[in-house]
Amino acid sequence: MFARFSRLSFTQQLTLPIAIVSLLVLLILGYWESKNSFQLVQEKALEQLREVGQHSSQEITLYFEKPFVQMETLGINLLAQMQIGEQRRARTILELGEILKQNKNYFGTWSGFEPDGFDGMDAKFVNAPQHEHTGRFYPWWIRKGDVITYKTILNPETPDLGDWYLKPQQTKENMLIEPYSDIVDGQKVFMTSAVYTVVKDGKFLGVLGVDISLDTVRSVVEKMRPFEDSRVTLVSDTKMVVSSPDKEKEMKPYQADESVLKAIDEYKTAYVKLQDHWVLVVPIQIFNLKQKWSLIIETPVSTILAPAYKALTHQFLFSLGGLVLILLTVYLGARVSSKKIQNLSSDLTSSAGGISESLRQLHANGSELANLSTHAAASVEETAASLEEISSMVKQNTNNAQTAAGLSLESATLAKSGEAEMLKLINIMSEMEASSKRIEEITTIIDDIAFQTNLLALNASVEAARAGEHGKGFAVVAEAVRSLAQRSAIAAKDIGSLVLTSVQQIKQGRVTAQENGEFLKKISGSVDKVSTLNTEIAQASVEQATGITSISTSIGEIDQLVQRNAAQAEEIVATAAEIESKSHVMDSTVKALRGGA
Repeated sequence: MFARFSRLSFTQQLTLPIAIVSLLVLLILGYWESKNSFQLVQEKALEQLREVGQHSSQEITLYFEKPFVQMETLGINLLAQMQIGEQRRARTILELGEILKQNKNYFGTWSGFEPDGFDGMDAKFVNAPQHEHTGRFYPWWIRKGDVITYKTILNPETPDLGDWYLKPQQTKENMLIEPYSDIVDGQKVFMTSAVYTVVKDGKFLGVLGVDISLDTVRSVVEKMRPFEDSRVTLVSDTKMVVSSPDKEKEMKPYQADESVLKAIDEYKTAYVKLQDHWVLVVPIQIFNLKQKWSLIIETPVSTILAPAYKALTHQFLFSLGGLVLILLTVYLGARVSSKKIQNLSSDLTSSAGGISESLRQLHANGSELANLSTHAAASVEETAASLEEISSMVKQNTNNAQTAAGLSLESATLAKSGEAEMLKLINIMSEMEASSKRIEEITTIIDDIAFQTNLLALNASVEAARAGEHGKGFAVVAEAVRSLAQRSAIAAKDIGSLVLTSVQQIKQGRVTAQENGEFLKKISGSVDKVSTLNTEIAQASVEQATGITSISTSIGEIDQLVQRNAAQAEEIVATAAEIESKSHVMDSTVKALRGGA
């Protein structure tokens, strides 16, 4: 395969890889864009389905809620009238007829009440006008074309009450009757009935109802077209088909996939994906009834994705056009490049001979430079070795000087510490001297107190002697006090003598400590001078070592440069040989280009 590729012309070799890479890139981009496009189109279409479904559901809800609201209004008014006994059969009959006249889509309006459930006067209305033989209130207005007629619900045609009455009677709840058919003016008509239940204090009284045509609802459903081929079906609470594109399915049970039936039972808006189409189920809530109707919209998947397929086709055509344009541009560029390469190969061939001669001369000069660099490197290495020995000796001297400086600094520190401690000792002795003087003063005071106490004791003895027998006890106490005063005076004299001796010794010690402090100051000053000299010597040694190190470093750098020059000279020789070899290869390549272009 590679052999075949190498036999292609330069233009073909350049165009073919670009074409393959461009095709792969366009395919990958097309796949990615189409995938995103299909997803976005599907989401947009489903959203459109949901909007149409909800709008249609609201329209149907309003259509069915209108009769319930009318009957609710009538029922509330009746209950209010019953509270005050103002209900009137004739008025209610007229109101039902008026509602029928104003709504062309109503087939009938009617009412049915329990025995005596309306006004308690059924017996009075037996066989009365607009009543039948039971007298119960059963008015029924019927539309036949443009004519509205009146009859009672119970009549020879409808002798019995149906589910429209019996179920509300049982449940006491409003309801929408399942769709049914009837013959009106000779035509089959589909309708349903909105039944409003009248309940008072939890008791069922009767019903008010409207027969509604389903034709209007069907026309609304038939106009629902989210897409051209969408199919919309309306089903009742019992899943009876109310409206369908297939007329033969109407008024029959709704048949569908199990997943669709499940969505209807759950009574919430839901999408169901079947094999070839999407199904949207939209619930219809009417007047809060228990009966739940549903709107079902079926749309083929191909219809939903039609915009995506169209965009994919446009993208494919655009990509194909882009690929052709790229290939054409590359092909023309390759042709131009081929001509330039032919001209360049001629110039390279003419200059190849001159390059070879220059390379041979470069090879010779490089060899000579390599020999000279080798001799220079040997001399520099010897110089560097000598400098290393000198540097080692200087470093040793520097270390010794730094050690001596450190010891001197330590001695100075110790001398200063001794001086400081001596100062502390002098201060302490001064404080002791002051304390001794204070003690001496205190002993003097004690001696005076003892003297006064002795005098007082003597006076007390004299007074006791004068007192005679009564002063004997007091004389004994006075004698004891005088004895203690004498002993205190003796002790105070002893303490004073000792304190005086201590004061003299402390003075002598303080003088001695001051003399020692002066000697320590002198020693500390001498040590500081020695430490300063040692530090200066150490700094000078460090500077000397630094200078020698710099010289050694410079020599080392010179050595490296010389060795690098030698290596580069050898590389020049090798490079020259390699370039000469490659020049032969270039010459062969130029010949190949000239032949393949």
